Order: sequence, then structure tokens, then C-alpha cells
Amino acid sequence: MAALGKRFNAQEYDTTQREGFDELPAGIMQFEIEASDVVETGPENARTGKGLKYTSNVIAPEEVKGRKFFGFINLENANAQAQEIGQKEFASLCRAIGISEVEDSEDLHFHSYTVKLGLGKPSKKTNADGTPQYPARMEIKRYYFEDEGALPEPSIDEVQPKPAPVAANNNRPAANQNRPSPAATTTSKPAGAKPWGNKKAA
Repeated sequence: MAALGKRFNAQEYDTTQREGFDELPAGIMQFEIEASDVVETGPENARTGKGLKYTSNVIAPEEVKGRKFFGFINLENANAQAQEIGQKEFASLCRAIGISEVEDSEDLHFHSYTVKLGLGKPSKKTNADGTPQYPARMEIKRYYFEDEGALPEPSIDEVQPKPAPVAANNNRPAANQNRPSPAATTTSKPAGAKPWGNKKAA
């Protein structure tokens, strides 16, 4: 038994709960990365890859300014195709930001870049009731490059996609070998480290 230190009255607080995570809308968004980390991926007892986990802040359009986008990019993966896709996306992110070489993930911070957001696909694995284990989420469909010409004006699409319903009690996600472990972080960069580094960014 452990005392709280003072009496807590739950009736003094609003306990209204939102239905699910409030996704960003589809459209052209201007972002800047404000935090990042390079994490190990793969099974808990046999890490086989690395990925970039990052948080971007929305700069524009004004209607969603200040909202967050949480992204993940595979950097190293036991699956060659997954690694190639991830490294191509990482290269696109760097080009959109306007940098060609990266030694640490902090090099990506606080540079504006423009993307097209759209609804991705739900997971192929399903629950007992036939609904996807992981619902469709907003993802980056395209990076825009300033070296190709004028960037499109940030705006929210007039027609928004409608995601498929998810199971009401879907609170036990299945293991995903390509998802980073929350505890898998490092604080130092060993000799011969990869260009993206292993340093946790503030």
C-alpha cells in the first residue's frame, strides 16, 4: 500500500474521453521536425534493424498549426525491400529539408519542409471480428522539393477520406517486428556509427 500524500477527488475533474486519436486531415502540410531518436527494431530478444522515430510540428496551414505528426522511417532492416523503401524515404526527407548529408538526427531539426498527407492502408492482420488490428493512419504520400520549383501552398483537402471502423475493444496490439520499442534508446554514438547516429534528440 502507498499513500498519495493527499486525498484525491476524481469528481473534481473532467473525465470526458475522445473516441480514438485525433488525426491530422489530408492535404498539403508544412512541417518542421522538433524531436527525433534512432531506435532499434525487431523482436525484443533479437534486434535486427534501426529506424528513425520523429515528431514534426505543423507550421501551416493555419487551421492545424501547432498540431503534431509522428513519423517512423526504417533505416536498417533485415528485409532488404523494407530497408530500401525506408532509405529512399529518408533521402526524400533530407532533400525536402534541403540537406544532403546527415551525421546526427538533430541535423534534421527545425528546417521547414512540405509534404502531401493522405490516408494509408490498414494492417492486413485482422481481429476476430474481421476489423484490422491496426487502423489506417495518415501518412506522408509525397515530399515536395524546393530544387524542383515553387512549393505548393499548404491547404486542407476539401474532400477528406473516411477511415474504416475499428473494433471497440481493440486494445491489445499484436507484435510488430518493424515497430520500435519505446525502451530502445541509446545516448552515445559508438565508433564507426552510421551517418544517422544513435543520439537521442531533445
